[in-house]
Amino acid sequence: MHNLFSKKASVIALVLTLCFTMVLAGCGNGKGNNATSGDAGTTNSTNSSSDPANASGKLTVWGWDKAWFEGTGAKFNEKFPNVKLDFVEVSAGDYLKKIQTSIASGSDLPDIIWGEAAFRGALYELNVLQSLSGEPYNFDTSNLLDFELPLLTNSKGELVGLEQSGSPGALAYKRDLAKQYFGTDDPDELTAMFTDWDTFIAKGKEVYEKSGGKTFMLGSLMDAYTILSNQGTTAVVDGTKVNTAEVLRIFTQLQSIRDNNAEGKLAMWSPTWNASYSQDNVIFYPAANWSPEFVIKPNDKASTGRWGLMVPPEGGYPYGGTTIGIWKDSKNKDAAWAYLNWLLGTDEGAEANFAASDYILPLKSFFKDTSKLSSGADEYFGGQDLGKFWVEKVFPNMKSKAVTKYDQDIYSSSELVLQVMAQDKSFDARQALDKWEEQLKKNHPELTFE
Repeated sequence: MHNLFSKKASVIALVLTLCFTMVLAGCGNGKGNNATSGDAGTTNSTNSSSDPANASGKLTVWGWDKAWFEGTGAKFNEKFPNVKLDFVEVSAGDYLKKIQTSIASGSDLPDIIWGEAAFRGALYELNVLQSLSGEPYNFDTSNLLDFELPLLTNSKGELVGLEQSGSPGALAYKRDLAKQYFGTDDPDELTAMFTDWDTFIAKGKEVYEKSGGKTFMLGSLMDAYTILSNQGTTAVVDGTKVNTAEVLRIFTQLQSIRDNNAEGKLAMWSPTWNASYSQDNVIFYPAANWSPEFVIKPNDKASTGRWGLMVPPEGGYPYGGTTIGIWKDSKNKDAAWAYLNWLLGTDEGAEANFAASDYILPLKSFFKDTSKLSSGADEYFGGQDLGKFWVEKVFPNMKSKAVTKYDQDIYSSSELVLQVMAQDKSFDARQALDKWEEQLKKNHPELTFE
């Protein structure tokens, strides 16, 4: 077993890079919705630096979503014409390493720093981001949707960034297969049918048997892990203490999915997994608000009306997302704050985000008028209004866990053991936990497993 893990390590690293790149691309281009109207500063108070007449300077921004940057930047400059924005494109996969290399060499960091979900926990602990919760910024965190705060906070309890776009997670499904196996393709009826994972798994066993072993609920154990590991509020790591009971709970659920043939053993993000979108071998996929445009439609171009979105068993979950913050040693903090606060902390900035990229900012004020959040009937999704779905069905019940510097390695270790679990029927949840600990300890000997 040890050799199997060793041989797979480099392969998995490559796969993870591709996975993160796909997720990051999605996070940087997500579909979402709207904003409420209002003047800049109605959501959060502004200091003198956010007065368009006073704000000036040149800001360097490192990022990967150029289309969003240029679209929102143009709106920002209509309001703040004396702040020049200089975008340096850095791929999401290389971003954290470039930050770390710059720190090691003593080079300047950009005034505006991005942190994608996969690595933002590690970024927060580099101590390079300005706290926005203290003086002189005093960002009012009560204006954020409740689930957001753990995703934007470092281990000191400081708010160190704002969300580029809320990234709600749901389940995408094929309507024809849902009707064939469950008797309905209505998203609300399916949500009511699958209220918990045990029910979902039991139905998965039925689907497998009825299809003669050709159709599965999910493509892989990692599809299920993507949802299960992000639901709820129980963190896997608190400080340096690892909550092994929580990890074992997740692995036990995944073992049940495997044992009941509810997953198709397709490596997530692999060519065969992508191809399955246009086939009949998988019914459900984890989906964020960016998935329709950047994962589902590209993988199944000719299936208008075939797809739907539903709330997954046990509720919505965060799937991706990007934090944007200010370098704590920036020489242009006033201009940087004017940019960040207007763009991601005000109703006017929320409208700019919606106009530029349909992004949903997780501001409470943004959700007051739901009539503005409709994206209209989407024929590809059987006439479903995706904007209303995300805002009315998923966002209200989302929860999140505190991010940590270990998140990326937790994901890598989990992917390693779940590949073995998928291949080896005798490899159970307890063995998975033991191997997961072994992998995690290699990079983090300071962790204690309780």
